Amino acid sequence: MTTNATLLRKLCSYAAVCCSPIRRLAHSPVRWWPRASISRWLALWLVLPAVGGGRLHATTYYVDQQAKNASDGNAGNAVAPWKTIGRAATGKKLQPGDVVLIRSGIYREHVELKVSGTPGQPITFAAAPEARVVIKGSELVQGTWKKLGAAAQGKEPFPGAWADVWSIKLGDEFFEDPAFAGSYRERSARWVSQVFLNEHQPLQRIGLDPVYTNAPFPKLTTIGQGLADLTKDSFYFSAEEQVLYVKIAGEPYYFSIEVGVRGFVLSARAVHDVVLRGLELRQNRQPGGSWSLAGLQSCERVTLEDCRFLQADFCGLSLYRSTNCVVKGCDLSYNGNTGLALSESEDCVVENSTLLFNNYRRFHAEWHAGGLKAIPANRRCVVRGCEVAYNTDAPGIWFDYQNSDIRILGNVCHHNGGQGIFFEINPGPGLIADNLVYANRGRGIYVSGSQNTSVVHNTLAENGGGIMVMPRSATEPVDNSLVLNNLFLHNSLAVENQARGADLTLYMGDLVTTLFKRSILDVHSDFNVFASNAGPPAVRHHWNPDNTLAQWQKRFEEDTHSKSQSVPYALRGSGFQLLGREGLDGAGPLPENLRWQPATAGRVGSSLTHWP
Repeated sequence: MTTNATLLRKLCSYAAVCCSPIRRLAHSPVRWWPRASISRWLALWLVLPAVGGGRLHATTYYVDQQAKNASDGNAGNAVAPWKTIGRAATGKKLQPGDVVLIRSGIYREHVELKVSGTPGQPITFAAAPEARVVIKGSELVQGTWKKLGAAAQGKEPFPGAWADVWSIKLGDEFFEDPAFAGSYRERSARWVSQVFLNEHQPLQRIGLDPVYTNAPFPKLTTIGQGLADLTKDSFYFSAEEQVLYVKIAGEPYYFSIEVGVRGFVLSARAVHDVVLRGLELRQNRQPGGSWSLAGLQSCERVTLEDCRFLQADFCGLSLYRSTNCVVKGCDLSYNGNTGLALSESEDCVVENSTLLFNNYRRFHAEWHAGGLKAIPANRRCVVRGCEVAYNTDAPGIWFDYQNSDIRILGNVCHHNGGQGIFFEINPGPGLIADNLVYANRGRGIYVSGSQNTSVVHNTLAENGGGIMVMPRSATEPVDNSLVLNNLFLHNSLAVENQARGADLTLYMGDLVTTLFKRSILDVHSDFNVFASNAGPPAVRHHWNPDNTLAQWQKRFEEDTHSKSQSVPYALRGSGFQLLGREGLDGAGPLPENLRWQPATAGRVGSSLTHWP
């Protein structure tokens, strides 16, 4: 066995050969350090990276599907690249700090990450400069299409029923993903949930969905029953015949037609210290339940940056039981149910991302749908700086059940089909601050059955309601809730001298009578500004009874520092602009335990005054 002294001499000798400037310094007539000290320092310099787990030189590997010599048996370098991203993701050869650059191409594969870096030295998978990397869970439909007609199908149930209807038999290769296992395979081994025309346009499914069966309560809106119900830009799949029918304007040969095949496009279990950058993930076929196009399970310190998660059957990206993960600058849009899902995760951040046009398959929001759905039991998670909009018949940001220490900060939530921000059945603490929330069909911010929640410095304009804080039951109260320094812009509508909707609904207790005696003492609202230029604001102490602001202040001694005034603003199309800040400098102090301060002290409402 080599002794420590012998090892030290070898290391010093190696350093003297490789580091000639320092070697010359050691032999120079003018010696700043003793030669022995330099040798010891060099030995320490060489040994420390090994002791600390660091690497002196990271390696860059390449994946290039389109290269003529691409092969997963290659070395993975620039001249001999790998062919699939899945080969790189297996972890063979990769070390902490290494980078995998992926060149342009459509990669139809399930990428299963099995490689981890170390803290400070993640393994990075990134699109090469100027490359468009698309990973798809779908396959092209190729073969002979047949046009339907009366001769093949019999008499039309109504004139034009078979016009522009084409059929093709799908091979077994469309139904053999191993992810479809167990009960899902047994229940419906053959089904098609998504069909895409020219990549971007999903066709409407006609008929019942064999996975989302609407039991025990409605889950998925059913459109039509069978072949006769096909309308333009729709499809019907006959599992018995294994035949796909489409109704489109033009022959199928003119288009790229893709069918979701793989259950997952990217998945990772128990990996850590990985970065994914600049990748685009599209289209899959759901193996059932609420699985995602891309999913992280029990992962740590994984960063997803500038990635796109589009056209998932159910959910674009899910973080399940993961910690310290970051979703930054990503696009999570046009997914069947949800853009992003969080479940039992801790210390995760979603920032500067877009979550638009999700739930295009029209799942029932009473069950599960929206831009971001977090259920259950997430802890210390943050959603900030995101645009969450146009999510169909569903909330924008939805934290549901047993979430604690959640911070929803500086987001723009507009034109969602449900609530803008929905905070439901959470013990808190929760902070909903500095958000611009407008033109949502439901309430702008709804705190339902949650405790220890602070709603501060938000701007709410022309939502179905402004801010609502209401219990769900005796065991799901709204204890210790605070509504402070918010700007309300016409979230109630005066119709024939009666209010429709309310700017503020703050629960004062079920036993409120004509004497207006409150029974809830730790729910408070103050220092808010209510716009009056289109009619007086409405404030409610329960579901329906209205109060003017003056009545509210007198009856319940809430909003004693709040005021009603004219506030100029413009809401046109999809945009919003606050046209003046006069009279909006009367914000009250925030509790110290919020650990948050507005960008401009003293200003009521959000710091976001216009969008885009």
